Amino acid sequence: MALAHKKWWPLVAVTALAVPVGVSAASVAESEDKKRRTSAAKQQERPSADPTGAEEWMYLQRANADGSIPEDAVREAVAQSTSMGKASQGSPSTDQVWGNLGPSNIGGRIRDIAADPTTQGVSYIATGTGGLWKSTDSGATFDVAWDDQLPQSMGAVAVDSKGVVWAGTGEPDHGGGSAYYGNGVYKSGDDGATWTNMGLKDSDTIGQIVIDPRDDDRVFVAVMGALHDTEPTRGLFLTEDGGSTWERVIVPGSAATGAIDVSINKSNPDVMLATTWDKIRDEKSRIYGPHSYLYRSTDAGRTWTEVQDAPLPQSETNPALQTPDNLVGRMGVDFSDSDPNRAYLISSTARGNFNGFFTSADAGATWTAVGSTSTGTLQNVSGGFAWWFGRVYVDPQDPQHVFVAGVQLAESLNGGQTWTTSQTPHADQHGVEWDPFVEDKVYLGNDGGFYWSTQNGAARGLWQKTPDLPVTQFYAMDVSLQNPQRLNAGAQDNGSLKSWNLDNSTNGDWFNFVGGDGMMNRIDPTNDRKYYGCSQNGGCRGFVGTDTGQSAFNMTIPGLRKNWVAPLEFAADPRIMFGASEYVSRMNTDVGQRRWEQISPDLTEGTEPRAPGFGTITAIGTTKADPNLVYAGTDSGLMWVSRNAMAPAAEVTWTKIESPTFPGRWVTRVTIDPQNPKVAWASFSGWRSGDGYPHLVMTRDGGRTWSDIVGKRVPQAPINDVIRHPTKANWLFIATDVGVYRTTNLGKTWIKVGANLPLVPINDIDLPDGSETLYAATYGRSIWTTSLAEAS
Repeated sequence: MALAHKKWWPLVAVTALAVPVGVSAASVAESEDKKRRTSAAKQQERPSADPTGAEEWMYLQRANADGSIPEDAVREAVAQSTSMGKASQGSPSTDQVWGNLGPSNIGGRIRDIAADPTTQGVSYIATGTGGLWKSTDSGATFDVAWDDQLPQSMGAVAVDSKGVVWAGTGEPDHGGGSAYYGNGVYKSGDDGATWTNMGLKDSDTIGQIVIDPRDDDRVFVAVMGALHDTEPTRGLFLTEDGGSTWERVIVPGSAATGAIDVSINKSNPDVMLATTWDKIRDEKSRIYGPHSYLYRSTDAGRTWTEVQDAPLPQSETNPALQTPDNLVGRMGVDFSDSDPNRAYLISSTARGNFNGFFTSADAGATWTAVGSTSTGTLQNVSGGFAWWFGRVYVDPQDPQHVFVAGVQLAESLNGGQTWTTSQTPHADQHGVEWDPFVEDKVYLGNDGGFYWSTQNGAARGLWQKTPDLPVTQFYAMDVSLQNPQRLNAGAQDNGSLKSWNLDNSTNGDWFNFVGGDGMMNRIDPTNDRKYYGCSQNGGCRGFVGTDTGQSAFNMTIPGLRKNWVAPLEFAADPRIMFGASEYVSRMNTDVGQRRWEQISPDLTEGTEPRAPGFGTITAIGTTKADPNLVYAGTDSGLMWVSRNAMAPAAEVTWTKIESPTFPGRWVTRVTIDPQNPKVAWASFSGWRSGDGYPHLVMTRDGGRTWSDIVGKRVPQAPINDVIRHPTKANWLFIATDVGVYRTTNLGKTWIKVGANLPLVPINDIDLPDGSETLYAATYGRSIWTTSLAEAS
């Protein structure tokens, strides 16, 4: 690929307008906030959090005001990133090579599993945002089987009778932060070494792939499509020539409806079942419709009939009366391999509550409800977000042995009449597969990685986890200034993690120390035995020395509206911390002083004019150069500054900064120069096609004027972090959704840092003072590092 033509945009300073605001602040005790929310300690015990929060956080900041993410912008940014990566390889001073630091033992979300029926021990897993992986030893170890520069968001994987692998890109559940789409279905004829795109490039997300057992060229792909548009790319697609051409064999009942599951009767492959799911979102909310249906085919999938008849759940037909509680949502189906007449279906409401488990004794022609349709074990394992799972699996040897995916794995030995739930595997199950060569060996994929059972998947039996799968999705991290091997980081689905054990040793394994979904993590720059971890929406805790007993203290950030990744930053004196909700708070973390003080009014625009997820502060900037200087940025693009942030709480004042340079988008980071308080940078999220807008702005005069310092010299993609080199005042590094970039002249020119970092969002970067190692926390491929020893 030729180098992209780059224009050098002049730096234009724009005079900013300042509006002073005073505040009458009051101290907020920990106990007050406990009344409003579960404490961080309780969150540590939670097995799973509603994945909607992660999805909203990832999606809202990147989407345009109308709810769209422009596909042209994504393509242009990826192309420019690729071009800049190739350009960086021309010299040792710019060709930094990234290596995976881990963690490997934590794992991450597995969306689907497929065992190779031709080779014992070979299986493939599709991960949420970490690409496709392959095991040749029955899951004991995995290696990447996917190009790092292909879309890393995966939806499905299948293997045909000759060992040819099919992979569907784009995670379809729209939860857990997977806001990025795929570009169709791929096929590999060399065990995952190379891949060819076989079409359906506009499918965006893929729910399932099944292959006709009589003919490997006949492949069915369930396409859910993008969450935010109604392009005619949704439905069930069939190829009968190995992917050369495709036919849309199920056209869903509305433009907002996609196909989410499909199952083929292996004893009689002319009979098939498929389900559709009616959902879309606009700029403010998710919208559901009445077109979630079960379909049946009796002619090998060429034609289909909608068979959503009672006793299967029925959607309200009167639009004036429709609610998420009376509309059918996601459904999953599966046939028994050993009894061609037996099939099962799991159903939920559009809101996400379980509303029925059903069985068929005539290959899906008619159905019978099994057990309760609203309560019991299956409602419990749904977690209230059954749309996150929606899968049923039947033992290929026993038609009465059934699994349902949920927060826990639910197992029935009598066709769904009674259920047992798992206890030891990680929460949130998404994939089950039987080993075709080893009797009673069952594979399980969930939000914590890959597991296997040698007891035929007994829910309460022994499950083993693969110890090496670096696909963790990170939001934030920090690195010790005393020991570069000592890191902590917040991970989707896997809590706040640290790289050291209770005895402070490090061996490559990481350990959980705050539960829920992990968010902001911090290590005291003067004492790495003092550190902090947060769960979602500001559920933070502090630790001194160890992780248990009197060393831990609650510091849940107060407020009515807290961002999914609520900011937590050190003051110039690291004993003092700032946190934010709709207002900024301050805490002295010394023993006896651990109370949040509100030091600002509401600095946001509330939940309007955007969506209910808005109305929060998203970034706080501080500097050792001026203890009183604090910047705050919001999810609607507002910028504020306090120049007396260490004054008594009631005396702290804030000034709103207004500049035509600000793009009015989600503020992702504010970084103040550690030596010069007049210099600061603010980064913004969002995609842009055509005319660019400032994703990174700089002030040289204490916030009076701001200038764009990137233009289109870097891809017009979300910038998630900006840091300054500890000793080189003109060097900046930015983390984006399409790579890490650096400038050695404050933005006049930019180069990409290396070319081999996987194509996943990089949410946080760190370059500790005194170190030449740059750290990058990715959303799907764990943490990577590169040496800057030869950089110039």
